[in-house]
Amino acid sequence: MSRRFLCQLALSLTSLAVFAQGEGSLWWGFHHDDYVPDTYLGVSKATVYEAAIHVDGAAAPLQGAAIAAVRLPFGDVTHISDVTLWIAETLDGDRLATASVASPEAGWNVVTLPQSVAVPEGGLFVGYTFTVTALDGSSDRPLVVCGEAAAGGLYLRVADVPAYAEWYNSQRFGSLALQLELKGASLPYSSVAVEAVSSDNMVTQTEDYLQAIITNYGTAVVNSLDYTYTIGGETRNGTCELKEPLTSVYGVKTNVTLPVTAPSATGRLETVLKVEAVNGVSNQQAQNQAVSQLLCLQYKPHHRTVMEEYTGTWCSMCPRGFAGIARLKQMYPDDFIAVSVHVLNGDPMDVYYDYYYVIQTTLFPSCRFDRGEVTDPYDGDNPDGHFHADQNFLAANHVLAPADLSVKAEWQDDNVCDISTTVDFAYDAASCDYLLAYVMTEDGLRGPEGDHSWHQKNSFPQLPYYVEDDMLPYVNATGSMIDDIAYNDVVIAMSDVRGIEGSLEGSQQVGVAKTHQWQLTRSAVSQNRENIHVVALLIDKNTKRIANAAVTSVTLPSGIAEASADSHARPVRYYTLDGQPSNVPVKGVNIVRLADGSIQKLFLK
Repeated sequence: MSRRFLCQLALSLTSLAVFAQGEGSLWWGFHHDDYVPDTYLGVSKATVYEAAIHVDGAAAPLQGAAIAAVRLPFGDVTHISDVTLWIAETLDGDRLATASVASPEAGWNVVTLPQSVAVPEGGLFVGYTFTVTALDGSSDRPLVVCGEAAAGGLYLRVADVPAYAEWYNSQRFGSLALQLELKGASLPYSSVAVEAVSSDNMVTQTEDYLQAIITNYGTAVVNSLDYTYTIGGETRNGTCELKEPLTSVYGVKTNVTLPVTAPSATGRLETVLKVEAVNGVSNQQAQNQAVSQLLCLQYKPHHRTVMEEYTGTWCSMCPRGFAGIARLKQMYPDDFIAVSVHVLNGDPMDVYYDYYYVIQTTLFPSCRFDRGEVTDPYDGDNPDGHFHADQNFLAANHVLAPADLSVKAEWQDDNVCDISTTVDFAYDAASCDYLLAYVMTEDGLRGPEGDHSWHQKNSFPQLPYYVEDDMLPYVNATGSMIDDIAYNDVVIAMSDVRGIEGSLEGSQQVGVAKTHQWQLTRSAVSQNRENIHVVALLIDKNTKRIANAAVTSVTLPSGIAEASADSHARPVRYYTLDGQPSNVPVKGVNIVRLADGSIQKLFLK
């Protein structure tokens, strides 16, 4: 660049809460969003910092563009002074432009150049220099960076720190979050890419929606999209007004919900979404469409969502899982199923090794809804001491299940139960992409008096910010152990919880049920078979997630009637009328000895 373009600028900074930007311009940087990141970097010293990025003039969208303004990010600026923006072709070369920032503020600091600086093909450096006058914790790390560790994203020099006394290319620390306002005739107005398209499944010929991730690469602030979509060979078009405009930051992403009409066909269908126009102007982006598969169903099956909770008697934060499960059962009695997986550290109900392949978390308590993302069984994704797990449940339960599921279970003998599951699919397919799995759970498990391995550790007396009623029994408890507690939904037996190979084979057809039989034997930890339930899981082979579930109590075989339905004692031995012992009841009158020592009569037809 010719020397006649060099300028020395003495400017005062104008900080704007909402920044206007010139028509036909966009913000570019290694940070692709409007917010200021909360990631910081520094040398923990009151000193002078010099930091810069390299702008590659041969890369899009920088070819032929000019820099009209720069916005510098700061966190706390209490001890920040002498801020100077500068632009140069080399790090130690002549400055093409400088601008002093008189009164820096926390957040974006927008500096408008009185004369734009063209970006040469060989590129240039945009940097800033400032002084940290004192350390207070915040000023220890005054540089704001983003997570993208890009080539040219961060050059750093701190003269009185030996490791950084010369310019250091610090890629491994991330990239500076400053952004440049670019202008130029080559910058497209309408340029929106579609990166992904998905659906929570659809019911044929109903109004529904697609979800897509879009990225803005143009100068337009995106307010509306015109799109076409093809599902199963049927093509339609639509228009969507964005709830919040997508700003003109190069590479900024957002999720959009696009109304669609489901096709007449059912099954797994190819789906093509194409963004045709932005704000009514033809989309210039080459990557303007995305392709995926979605599932279109003949009808809407009843979806029951499973929470697999990971807990332990040794885990002092796990009582909130008890409260979260109880709340969800009360709120969604027909749609929520709980499976409580006790693991590790001497927990007497430990099933860690059998459940290892689906746990995949070291957080306790934690859970997955239908084997989605790990979250908290009470707090959900918002750890503020209040119940939010219902939001995670609703998000999982909103996904349409591919089939209705029903399960029956009856005792073959005192310990073994026979299970029968019926699956009614809502779409036809040449081959079934699902497996079945089974889990046996028990309520009301209690340990022997004085057995500390059954005592539940509890930290909530030290955490009074848990203020909702269902947490108060744990917050108001005495001491750090609860020694009288009944554990519910405890896993006591299971099949391969990843799915039983061969459990659902061949084709599937709407209206033609598929059935499967299995057996489970309750484990030694079981205490009362009247409190036992069996959960059937429908596992998607491709996603490994739970697609649907059903739960049932375990009944006595048809024809067996108990003399006392009120007894909660477990049978331990059967006798015929002539006194012969038996492990199972026989036809006719049986004498039953219970675990509590009492005797009952049982009649088998």
